[in-house]
Amino acid sequence: MTSTIQKEIKETISYWWLFLLTGILLTGTGIWIFASPAEAYLSLSILFAVGIFVTGVLETLFAITARRSLTGWGWTLASGILDIVIGAYLMSYPLITLEVLPFILGFWLLFRGVAAIGFAFDMRSYRVADWGMLLALGLIIIFLGCMVLAVPAFGVLNIIVWTGLSFIAAGIFRIILAFRLKKLSRYVQ
Repeated sequence: MTSTIQKEIKETISYWWLFLLTGILLTGTGIWIFASPAEAYLSLSILFAVGIFVTGVLETLFAITARRSLTGWGWTLASGILDIVIGAYLMSYPLITLEVLPFILGFWLLFRGVAAIGFAFDMRSYRVADWGMLLALGLIIIFLGCMVLAVPAFGVLNIIVWTGLSFIAAGIFRIILAFRLKKLSRYVQ
């Protein structure tokens, strides 16, 4: 029984690199938002849509490939599918996206923050020592999502700043999570 559980855990964490890829994508998107503020709002709606879509594809791929060993893989799959649907919709209707971007972004970040907190507690159950840092990043993502929702009337610059910070925080979380999963793989034989 124990060897089966260890095998399942090892198989699941062997896909750590998918979290690394999504983390790099999200962090890069956040940096790009700050680097080009002049065209950022229109580009942000398009880039946001593409980023959400690609993140959804990678997360869905992770859920499907680790379904035999990932407890609760259905939630990860649902999260990935939701991102694919939202990303496809936003890519299809960029003008609508410009108007509702703060609300879509805010709720997406809240969802991602809650998911990040869940992953942090999963790391705690695997006895990863610094799971608290992952928890803190999840809480920061939720805070930033609330800020995006609370202040959409302050204008485009505000959306750009909060969006850039949010993407960077979400990306850093996924990169750290990826390396924690990789490190955890050494202890699971």
